[in-house]
Amino acid sequence: MKPTIEFRKDIVSGDWVLISTDIQKKPVFFKRIKTKPFPKSRCPFETIQQSKDRWVHVFPNKYPVVARSNICPPLEKCGIHEKKIGVGFQEVVVTRSHERHFALMTRDEICLVLEAYQSRYQALASEPCVDYILIIHNHGSRAGATVPHPHSQVFAIPIIPPDVKRSLEGSHNYFRAHRRCVHCDILKDELKEKERTIYQNKRFVVLAPYASRVSYEVRIFPKFHESRFEVIDQAQRKDLSDAMSFVFQRIFKKNKNPDYNFFIHTAPPKERHAEHYHWHMEILPRAAIWGGLELGAGIDVVKISPEETAKLLRR
Repeated sequence: MKPTIEFRKDIVSGDWVLISTDIQKKPVFFKRIKTKPFPKSRCPFETIQQSKDRWVHVFPNKYPVVARSNICPPLEKCGIHEKKIGVGFQEVVVTRSHERHFALMTRDEICLVLEAYQSRYQALASEPCVDYILIIHNHGSRAGATVPHPHSQVFAIPIIPPDVKRSLEGSHNYFRAHRRCVHCDILKDELKEKERTIYQNKRFVVLAPYASRVSYEVRIFPKFHESRFEVIDQAQRKDLSDAMSFVFQRIFKKNKNPDYNFFIHTAPPKERHAEHYHWHMEILPRAAIWGGLELGAGIDVVKISPEETAKLLRR
Protein backbone atom coordinates (compact mmCIF):
# COMPACT_ATOMS: atom_id res chain seq x y z
CA MET A 1 0.00 0.00 0.00
CA LYS A 2 1.30 3.43 -0.93
CA PRO A 3 2.18 5.53 2.15
CA THR A 4 -0.23 8.31 3.08
CA ILE A 5 1.31 11.73 3.76
CA GLU A 6 -1.44 14.30 4.23
CA PHE A 7 -2.36 17.24 6.42
CA ARG A 8 -6.02 16.80 7.38
CA LYS A 9 -8.28 19.33 9.03
CA ASP A 10 -10.80 18.41 11.73
CA ILE A 11 -14.12 19.81 10.53
CA VAL A 12 -15.34 20.42 14.10
CA SER A 13 -12.33 21.82 15.99
CA GLY A 14 -10.51 23.29 13.01
CA ASP A 15 -7.26 21.64 14.18
CA TRP A 16 -4.80 20.22 11.66
CA VAL A 17 -3.19 16.77 11.99
CA LEU A 18 -0.49 15.11 9.90
CA ILE A 19 -1.15 11.58 8.64
CA SER A 20 2.28 10.16 7.77
CA THR A 21 2.20 6.36 7.53
CA ASP A 22 5.74 6.09 6.13
CA ILE A 23 7.10 6.63 9.65
CA GLN A 24 5.98 3.09 10.54
CA LYS A 25 9.31 1.93 9.09
CA LYS A 26 11.15 3.40 12.08
CA PRO A 27 12.38 0.51 14.25
CA VAL A 28 10.97 1.84 17.56
CA PHE A 29 7.39 2.21 16.31
CA PHE A 30 4.90 0.47 18.64
CA LYS A 31 7.67 -0.98 20.81
CA ARG A 32 6.11 -1.76 24.18
CA ILE A 33 7.76 -0.73 27.43
CA LYS A 34 8.17 -3.72 29.74
CA THR A 35 6.96 -3.14 33.28
CA LYS A 36 6.76 -5.41 36.31
CA PRO A 37 3.29 -6.79 37.09
CA PHE A 38 1.47 -4.97 39.89
CA PRO A 39 0.50 -7.62 42.45
CA LYS A 40 -3.14 -7.88 43.42
CA SER A 41 -2.10 -8.03 47.09
CA ARG A 42 -0.84 -4.44 46.88
CA CYS A 43 -3.84 -3.04 44.99
CA PRO A 44 -5.54 -0.28 47.04
CA PHE A 45 -8.87 -0.88 45.30
CA GLU A 46 -9.02 -4.46 46.59
CA THR A 47 -9.22 -3.20 50.19
CA ILE A 48 -11.57 -0.29 49.46
CA GLN A 49 -14.35 -2.34 47.89
CA GLN A 50 -16.98 -3.06 50.49
CA SER A 51 -19.17 -5.64 48.74
CA LYS A 52 -18.00 -8.51 46.57
CA ASP A 53 -21.56 -8.85 45.23
CA ARG A 54 -21.44 -5.53 43.38
CA TRP A 55 -19.70 -5.12 40.04
CA VAL A 56 -19.21 -1.34 40.36
CA HIS A 57 -18.06 0.77 43.31
CA VAL A 58 -17.86 4.59 43.34
CA PHE A 59 -16.01 6.72 45.89
CA PRO A 60 -14.10 10.05 46.11
CA ASN A 61 -10.53 10.00 44.80
CA LYS A 62 -8.08 9.79 47.69
CA TYR A 63 -5.59 12.03 45.87
CA PRO A 64 -7.74 14.51 43.90
CA VAL A 65 -6.28 17.13 41.58
CA VAL A 66 -9.09 19.53 42.57
CA ALA A 67 -10.32 20.58 46.04
CA ARG A 68 -13.85 19.58 47.00
CA SER A 69 -15.92 22.67 47.82
CA ASN A 70 -19.49 23.96 47.56
CA ILE A 71 -18.27 27.56 47.36
CA CYS A 72 -18.00 28.83 43.80
CA PRO A 73 -14.64 30.51 43.25
CA PRO A 74 -14.68 34.01 41.71
CA LEU A 75 -12.45 34.91 38.78
CA GLU A 76 -9.42 36.72 40.19
CA LYS A 77 -6.95 39.08 38.57
CA CYS A 78 -3.27 38.27 39.02
CA GLY A 79 -1.47 41.15 37.28
CA ILE A 80 -2.25 40.71 33.60
CA HIS A 81 -3.38 37.12 34.25
CA GLU A 82 -6.58 35.52 35.56
CA LYS A 83 -7.16 32.58 37.91
CA LYS A 84 -9.74 30.61 39.86
CA ILE A 85 -9.31 28.46 42.96
CA GLY A 86 -9.14 24.84 41.79
CA VAL A 87 -12.34 23.49 43.27
CA GLY A 88 -14.35 20.58 41.95
CA PHE A 89 -15.18 16.93 42.46
CA GLN A 90 -13.15 13.87 41.48
CA GLU A 91 -14.63 10.41 41.89
CA VAL A 92 -13.37 6.93 41.05
CA VAL A 93 -15.53 4.26 39.39
CA VAL A 94 -13.98 0.86 40.12
CA THR A 95 -15.06 -2.54 38.80
CA ARG A 96 -14.76 -5.63 40.97
CA SER A 97 -12.22 -7.69 39.03
CA HIS A 98 -8.53 -6.77 39.30
CA GLU A 99 -7.69 -8.31 35.91
CA ARG A 100 -10.76 -7.94 33.69
CA HIS A 101 -10.54 -4.65 31.80
CA PHE A 102 -13.13 -3.53 29.22
CA ALA A 103 -11.99 -5.97 26.51
CA LEU A 104 -12.64 -8.86 28.90
CA MET A 105 -15.91 -7.64 30.44
CA THR A 106 -19.33 -8.92 29.38
CA ARG A 107 -21.76 -6.53 27.74
CA ASP A 108 -23.92 -6.59 30.88
CA GLU A 109 -20.93 -5.61 33.01
CA ILE A 110 -20.11 -2.70 30.69
CA CYS A 111 -23.77 -1.68 30.93
CA LEU A 112 -23.45 -1.45 34.72
CA VAL A 113 -20.39 0.78 34.37
CA LEU A 114 -22.30 3.08 32.00
CA GLU A 115 -25.19 3.23 34.46
CA ALA A 116 -22.74 4.26 37.21
CA TYR A 117 -21.30 6.97 34.93
CA GLN A 118 -24.78 8.37 34.33
CA SER A 119 -25.79 8.21 37.97
CA ARG A 120 -22.74 10.17 39.14
CA TYR A 121 -23.04 12.64 36.26
CA GLN A 122 -26.64 13.41 37.16
CA ALA A 123 -25.76 13.82 40.85
CA LEU A 124 -22.80 16.12 40.23
CA ALA A 125 -24.63 18.19 37.60
CA SER A 126 -26.76 19.73 40.35
CA GLU A 127 -23.72 21.12 42.19
CA PRO A 128 -23.75 24.94 41.88
CA CYS A 129 -20.07 25.35 40.91
CA VAL A 130 -19.93 22.64 38.23
CA ASP A 131 -19.72 23.87 34.64
CA TYR A 132 -18.47 20.63 33.08
CA ILE A 133 -18.31 16.92 33.90
CA LEU A 134 -15.71 14.79 32.18
CA ILE A 135 -15.75 10.99 32.36
CA ILE A 136 -12.37 9.41 31.59
CA HIS A 137 -10.73 6.00 31.66
CA ASN A 138 -6.96 5.36 31.62
CA HIS A 139 -5.74 1.87 30.73
CA GLY A 140 -2.04 1.19 31.24
CA SER A 141 0.88 3.18 32.63
CA ARG A 142 1.54 5.06 29.36
CA ALA A 143 -2.06 6.29 29.54
CA GLY A 144 -1.56 7.66 33.05
CA ALA A 145 -3.04 4.80 35.09
CA THR A 146 -1.10 4.63 38.37
CA VAL A 147 -3.10 1.59 39.50
CA PRO A 148 -3.66 -1.23 36.97
CA HIS A 149 -6.97 -2.33 38.52
CA PRO A 150 -9.62 -1.19 35.97
CA HIS A 151 -11.13 2.10 37.06
CA SER A 152 -12.56 5.27 35.56
CA GLN A 153 -12.78 8.79 36.94
CA VAL A 154 -15.46 11.46 36.95
CA PHE A 155 -14.25 15.07 37.09
CA ALA A 156 -16.71 17.88 37.85
CA ILE A 157 -15.04 21.28 37.43
CA PRO A 158 -15.98 25.02 37.31
CA ILE A 159 -14.64 25.62 33.77
CA ILE A 160 -15.22 24.29 30.25
CA PRO A 161 -12.03 22.38 29.23
CA PRO A 162 -10.22 23.78 26.13
CA ASP A 163 -10.74 20.71 23.91
CA VAL A 164 -14.42 20.57 24.80
CA LYS A 165 -14.79 24.32 24.23
CA ARG A 166 -13.31 24.03 20.72
CA SER A 167 -15.59 21.10 19.97
CA LEU A 168 -18.66 23.01 21.18
CA GLU A 169 -17.71 26.14 19.26
CA GLY A 170 -17.02 24.16 16.08
CA SER A 171 -20.35 22.37 16.38
CA HIS A 172 -22.20 25.66 17.00
CA ASN A 173 -20.49 27.44 14.09
CA TYR A 174 -21.35 24.62 11.69
CA PHE A 175 -24.97 24.62 12.86
CA ARG A 176 -25.26 28.40 12.35
CA ALA A 177 -23.85 28.07 8.82
CA HIS A 178 -25.77 24.97 7.70
CA ARG A 179 -28.66 24.55 10.18
CA ARG A 180 -27.53 20.95 10.66
CA CYS A 181 -25.50 19.01 13.20
CA VAL A 182 -21.90 18.62 12.03
CA HIS A 183 -21.57 15.17 13.59
CA CYS A 184 -24.80 14.01 11.95
CA ASP A 185 -23.35 15.10 8.60
CA ILE A 186 -20.10 13.27 9.40
CA LEU A 187 -22.02 10.08 10.24
CA LYS A 188 -24.11 10.35 7.07
CA ASP A 189 -20.95 10.65 4.99
CA GLU A 190 -19.06 7.90 6.82
CA LEU A 191 -21.95 5.42 6.63
CA LYS A 192 -22.26 6.11 2.91
CA GLU A 193 -18.55 5.77 2.11
CA LYS A 194 -17.87 2.97 4.67
CA GLU A 195 -14.11 3.49 4.33
CA ARG A 196 -13.59 4.44 7.97
CA THR A 197 -16.64 2.71 9.50
CA ILE A 198 -15.66 -0.14 11.82
CA TYR A 199 -18.91 -1.37 13.37
CA GLN A 200 -22.53 -0.42 13.82
CA ASN A 201 -25.64 -1.69 15.54
CA LYS A 202 -29.17 -0.30 15.82
CA ARG A 203 -28.22 2.83 17.78
CA PHE A 204 -24.43 3.37 17.57
CA VAL A 205 -21.62 3.69 15.04
CA VAL A 206 -17.91 2.99 15.60
CA LEU A 207 -15.52 4.73 13.23
CA ALA A 208 -11.94 5.94 12.77
CA PRO A 209 -12.20 9.75 12.47
CA TYR A 210 -10.98 11.37 9.25
CA ALA A 211 -8.56 13.67 11.11
CA SER A 212 -7.47 11.23 13.82
CA ARG A 213 -5.22 12.70 16.52
CA VAL A 214 -3.39 9.44 17.32
CA SER A 215 -2.77 6.13 15.57
CA TYR A 216 -5.75 3.78 15.91
CA GLU A 217 -8.06 6.47 17.29
CA VAL A 218 -11.68 5.31 17.40
CA ARG A 219 -14.90 7.16 18.18
CA ILE A 220 -18.36 5.90 19.07
CA PHE A 221 -21.36 8.05 18.09
CA PRO A 222 -25.09 7.61 18.68
CA LYS A 223 -26.72 7.16 15.27
CA PHE A 224 -29.59 9.42 16.21
CA HIS A 225 -28.93 12.98 17.32
CA GLU A 226 -28.57 13.39 21.07
CA SER A 227 -26.70 16.16 22.90
CA ARG A 228 -26.40 14.60 26.33
CA PHE A 229 -24.91 11.27 27.37
CA GLU A 230 -26.52 11.37 30.81
CA VAL A 231 -30.06 10.98 29.41
CA ILE A 232 -29.58 7.79 27.38
CA ASP A 233 -32.01 5.00 28.32
CA GLN A 234 -31.56 1.29 28.99
CA ALA A 235 -31.85 0.29 25.32
CA GLN A 236 -29.20 2.85 24.36
CA ARG A 237 -26.90 1.67 27.17
CA LYS A 238 -27.28 -1.89 25.90
CA ASP A 239 -26.29 -0.94 22.35
CA LEU A 240 -23.46 1.29 23.56
CA SER A 241 -22.07 -1.55 25.68
CA ASP A 242 -22.24 -3.79 22.59
CA ALA A 243 -20.28 -1.24 20.53
CA MET A 244 -17.73 -0.78 23.32
CA SER A 245 -17.31 -4.52 23.78
CA PHE A 246 -16.68 -4.97 20.06
CA VAL A 247 -14.11 -2.21 19.72
CA PHE A 248 -12.19 -2.93 22.93
CA GLN A 249 -11.95 -6.62 22.06
CA ARG A 250 -10.63 -5.74 18.59
CA ILE A 251 -8.09 -3.25 19.95
CA PHE A 252 -7.00 -5.82 22.56
CA LYS A 253 -6.52 -8.61 20.00
CA LYS A 254 -5.21 -6.68 17.01
CA ASN A 255 -2.88 -4.33 18.91
CA LYS A 256 -1.85 -6.72 21.72
CA ASN A 257 -3.56 -4.92 24.60
CA PRO A 258 -2.17 -1.39 24.12
CA ASP A 259 -2.42 1.35 26.72
CA TYR A 260 -5.26 3.74 25.92
CA ASN A 261 -7.43 6.58 27.17
CA PHE A 262 -11.10 7.07 26.52
CA PHE A 263 -13.43 9.86 27.51
CA ILE A 264 -16.95 11.06 26.89
CA HIS A 265 -17.63 14.46 25.34
CA THR A 266 -21.14 15.66 26.08
CA ALA A 267 -22.93 18.99 26.35
CA PRO A 268 -22.22 20.98 29.55
CA PRO A 269 -24.87 20.29 32.21
CA LYS A 270 -25.97 23.92 32.57
CA GLU A 271 -25.81 24.84 28.87
CA ARG A 272 -29.40 25.48 27.76
CA HIS A 273 -28.68 25.96 24.07
CA ALA A 274 -26.61 22.88 23.23
CA GLU A 275 -29.07 21.14 20.89
CA HIS A 276 -26.52 21.50 18.08
CA TYR A 277 -24.03 19.22 19.88
CA HIS A 278 -23.76 15.44 19.36
CA TRP A 279 -22.25 13.58 22.33
CA HIS A 280 -19.71 10.82 21.66
CA MET A 281 -16.93 8.67 23.11
CA GLU A 282 -13.30 9.05 21.98
CA ILE A 283 -10.81 6.17 22.38
CA LEU A 284 -7.11 7.02 21.96
CA PRO A 285 -4.50 4.22 22.10
CA ARG A 286 -1.10 5.39 23.35
CA ALA A 287 1.13 3.96 20.62
CA ALA A 288 3.68 6.76 20.41
CA ILE A 289 5.33 9.54 22.42
CA TRP A 290 4.98 13.20 21.45
CA GLY A 291 8.09 14.81 20.00
CA GLY A 292 9.17 18.34 19.13
CA LEU A 293 6.78 18.71 16.18
CA GLU A 294 3.73 17.77 18.23
CA LEU A 295 4.72 19.92 21.22
CA GLY A 296 6.25 22.83 19.29
CA ALA A 297 3.66 23.17 16.53
CA GLY A 298 0.59 21.65 18.14
CA ILE A 299 0.24 19.28 15.17
CA ASP A 300 -0.44 15.65 15.97
CA VAL A 301 1.48 13.18 13.79
CA VAL A 302 -0.45 9.98 13.09
CA LYS A 303 1.46 6.95 11.82
CA ILE A 304 -1.49 4.72 10.87
CA SER A 305 -4.10 6.19 8.55
CA PRO A 306 -7.73 6.11 9.73
CA GLU A 307 -8.54 4.02 6.66
CA GLU A 308 -5.99 1.40 7.70
CA THR A 309 -7.28 1.48 11.27
CA ALA A 310 -10.85 0.77 10.14
CA LYS A 311 -9.71 -2.00 7.80
CA LEU A 312 -7.67 -3.70 10.53
CA LEU A 313 -10.34 -3.48 13.25
CA ARG A 314 -13.15 -4.60 10.91
CA ARG A 315 -11.41 -7.89 10.12
